[in-house]
Amino acid sequence: MNTLKNAKTWMVGLSLSVLAVLPAAHAQNNYTNAGVSVEGTFTLNYSVGGTSQPQIDNTASPTTFTVDRLVDITVSYSSASDDSTVAPGAQNEELVFLLRNDGNDNFAYFLSTENGTGDDFNTDNLEIRYYVDDGDGTYEPGADDGSPTTFASVTSDLAPDAILWVEVIGDIPAAQPDSETSEVVLVADTYYPTVWLEVAEGSPGSPGTNIAADDGTNDMNSVAENVLNDAAGDGSSDAANDGKHSDMGTFTVSSPDLTATKTVEVISTNADGTFVCASGALVSANEYAIPGSCLEYTITIVNSGSAAATVSSISDTLPTEFTFNGATFTNFTGGTEATPSAGDDCSSVTCTVSQTGATIGAGVTATIEMRVTVN
Repeated sequence: MNTLKNAKTWMVGLSLSVLAVLPAAHAQNNYTNAGVSVEGTFTLNYSVGGTSQPQIDNTASPTTFTVDRLVDITVSYSSASDDSTVAPGAQNEELVFLLRNDGNDNFAYFLSTENGTGDDFNTDNLEIRYYVDDGDGTYEPGADDGSPTTFASVTSDLAPDAILWVEVIGDIPAAQPDSETSEVVLVADTYYPTVWLEVAEGSPGSPGTNIAADDGTNDMNSVAENVLNDAAGDGSSDAANDGKHSDMGTFTVSSPDLTATKTVEVISTNADGTFVCASGALVSANEYAIPGSCLEYTITIVNSGSAAATVSSISDTLPTEFTFNGATFTNFTGGTEATPSAGDDCSSVTCTVSQTGATIGAGVTATIEMRVTVN
């Protein structure tokens, strides 16, 4: 069977009527169409005693056989998708698969999905749609590959070497932890087409139904017989030589993982009142909080996840027992900072320090350091 799969012969031209309804082929195999009748003739010339004798040949009754129908298919996950990394709760995320007809006749396909067995969660609300490749083997949705077709029962007929780009679309459940995965297997099962390549083959054996293997007895001159030659894929229902093929794509959750803490430290007891609280360095680890002392509050936010987090807001309203001296924001990207004015007495005005709309990158620790004087 592998010899049959790898044999390269001439391509018999499609009829104009078939060409008009079939997508362009992505040139791969140049297989002879199923159903073509191949004739073999010979001539034998000889002489007896130097006298030529009548030629022997079989041109009036050539040796013939019918090229059988190779049923072969490739399904492979394509890195053309940029949605394999997803956020918790994201909707309409997609995995993209290539489906190629590796046989020598037209076929239609029934598409389905399975959940992988080694993942952490299942993707919700899975649906399938596909694009007919324009012949260049490049995923170009909405451009050269046109608009998608939502899969309902079976695909349209696919010519030999032609490609469908299949999108499996689904929703990611909320609150999925960082790095968890959802494995999605696309299974394509070969079905009878509406039109065979060779008109002499007659009507298909029931369009929209699963293609059947031959009975195992080769009739050299019958109509083309079905030879299933597909490999086994990732699907649990997919075995070798069953007319199916499958491959697996994986959604991987990428999310921030934030923890936040707040600490306070006495920078200087400042008994003589000369310490510059806004900028002075820590005096020692054994200072006291008396009126006039300089203290530092530190809010520390650690993002240990694999995705950046956008902080809608973080806000700290300081107690009324302080005078505000200044704040330093570290490792926030973008956003808007807001602080009281240096010297504001928090017993007289509301002393709120805030950051809104900033991003904390994956693996980044961001801090807000606030210096105050005890009233």
